[in-house]
Amino acid sequence: MKYLVFSDVHANAEALEKVLREASLTRVDSLVSLGDVVGYGADPERCVHLVEENADTKICGNHDLAAAGVTDFSGFNTIASISIEWTRHVLGERDTRLIRDYDPIISRGECLFTHSSPCDPLGWEYIYTMSQAERIFGKFEERFIFIGHTHIPGVISHRDGRGAKIERETTLTLDPDTRYLINTGSVGQPRDGLNTASFTLIDLDAGIMEMKRVLYDVAGAQMKIRTEGLPESLAARLATAR
Repeated sequence: MKYLVFSDVHANAEALEKVLREASLTRVDSLVSLGDVVGYGADPERCVHLVEENADTKICGNHDLAAAGVTDFSGFNTIASISIEWTRHVLGERDTRLIRDYDPIISRGECLFTHSSPCDPLGWEYIYTMSQAERIFGKFEERFIFIGHTHIPGVISHRDGRGAKIERETTLTLDPDTRYLINTGSVGQPRDGLNTASFTLIDLDAGIMEMKRVLYDVAGAQMKIRTEGLPESLAARLATAR
C-alpha cells in the first residue's frame, strides 16, 4: 500500500495541482488530506474540488471548520480572520457541505490521520516538542501517526527502550520495531524557509518513507491573492516561506 499524505493546502491551487501530479506519476494507492484545505489563499473552491476528486481520506482543519461555519474564528489573528470572512463569501453551498463532511481523525490499519494532536483532534494543539510526541506515542497504538497544522515537516520515531528521537533524513527505511510521528508540512503555505510544496510518500510494502518537496508557481499564487484584495502578507510569505 502506497500513500501520499498532504496537509495545509490553504487554498493554493498552484501548489496542490503540482502535488497531485506527483501522486499520478508515482501511482499511489491512496491520497490523504490532513485538513486546512482552505483559508489564506485565493482558490478555496478549486482546492475543495481537487481534494474531493482525488483524496479518499479527508480530515478537517481549524480553517476548514471556521470557513464552513461549524466553528467560530474569534481566536484567529486579524489576517486569518480576514481570510476566513472572505472565504465564507466565496465558497458555494456544495463546497461548504463537502467541508462539513471532513472527519477529525481516522485510523486506517497501521496509520492514524489527523490535523493536529490526535489526543484532542479538535483542540488544535501545535506539536513542537518531544514531550508532546511521547504523550502521543503513549496514547495511540498505530505505527504511523500523521499530522500537519504547524506547516513544518518532520519525523519523530519511537522505539521501546530507546524512546523518541528526531529523524534527520528525508528518506527513511522503516524499522519494523519503530513507530513514527510524521508532520507532513504544508502544501500551500510552508513555514520552514523552503517555498516548495511539502508532502509525504510512504510505501508500506517496500518499507520506505519519503518527505518530499515540489516546485510550484509561487508568483501565480501571489498574483491571485493580490487580485482578490487579501492581505499583502499572505502573498509575501509564499516567497519567504515564513
